[in-house]
Amino acid sequence: MYSRYATHAGLVRQNNEDSIKTDDALGIYLLADGIGGHNAGEVASALAVDTVYSILRANITHTAADDYFELMVHALHAAHWEIYTKAQADPSMARMGTTLVVAVVQNNRAYIVNAGDSRCYLLQREYYSQPDPLLGQGYHRFTRLTNDHTVGEQLLANGTPLGDIPQKQFHALTRSLGCGNPPYPDFSVIEISHNDMLLICSDGLTDMLTDAEIETLLADNTVSLDVVAATLINAANAKGGRDNISVVLVSQQA
Repeated sequence: MYSRYATHAGLVRQNNEDSIKTDDALGIYLLADGIGGHNAGEVASALAVDTVYSILRANITHTAADDYFELMVHALHAAHWEIYTKAQADPSMARMGTTLVVAVVQNNRAYIVNAGDSRCYLLQREYYSQPDPLLGQGYHRFTRLTNDHTVGEQLLANGTPLGDIPQKQFHALTRSLGCGNPPYPDFSVIEISHNDMLLICSDGLTDMLTDAEIETLLADNTVSLDVVAATLINAANAKGGRDNISVVLVSQQA
């Protein structure tokens, strides 16, 4: 696997409370977006990615693919209790927490767990040896693989009209690590091919850019992953950069 990432504090926040960890050799990719006062958010997100990565690194190579979900949930819950325990012991860290997305990519499959409103997307690209009269050199499809665990998304799913949901309440998290009981994450498995790309990102990107805008920036296959990552960060900042912005791009080719 081949990955690149970029992170930026944005144009409003002083601290960057996002954390990222990647391991191309093992196919492990993590992104967390911390919440909490002072520097508590960055402590929570760092604890999350460090704890989960440590457990996955030690176990993934001798774990059957059918057992990945159990292993990933175990790692996520271990991270939850690490954060919770630290918050209980230090009043300055009270109520800190974090979102988390974990992707394990093995044998042309991506195994994804998430809790919170950080997201994972899949860009599928198909190229033709001979141009098609209608599709040209090829086509692409952009799909969001995760659901946001927020009050707003939950109410929308239950049929509440968008206009009836208070904006202040919309983005409140319904699942996160470190706060209360450990969250039960969503889990998905997808097939990925040679030309496909995964995007893992914090809401600092998705609050500033629509899915259609992100898709357009990802679809250009003439530039490197480094350039694409920087372009996404710059585009979010150009729209206001109201939060920390982090992106991880994962592909089977550079």
